[in-house]
Amino acid sequence: MAATPVTVNPPSIEVPAAAGNATLELTNSAAEVRYCFKVKSTDNAHYRVKPVFGFVEAGGAGQLEVTRLAGPPSNDDRLEILFLPVDADTPDPKAPFSAGTSPAFVLDVPLIAQ
Repeated sequence: MAATPVTVNPPSIEVPAAAGNATLELTNSAAEVRYCFKVKSTDNAHYRVKPVFGFVEAGGAGQLEVTRLAGPPSNDDRLEILFLPVDADTPDPKAPFSAGTSPAFVLDVPLIAQ
């Protein structure tokens, strides 16, 4: 897989199935490109993510808070984070995705609840 300008750390999340929280760090290595993102989950019944839409500034970083609600153990769930390059003056991170535009790249984050 080719390297992407935005990386996620940690690359996967492990939380207790009984409930838990984790933080993801998004880091943009592109010095002149701002990205908007949208987070999708394969299990919306047991996971919550804040924010769902946002920006990662050029050369900057941002955080996602992931909350696991109580439920059965699972190791096949994941977050899918979609990215699009946007202008520096784009005010709404949701708007570029509502146009049906395909993402520039996608990062998958495995979710493991034990």
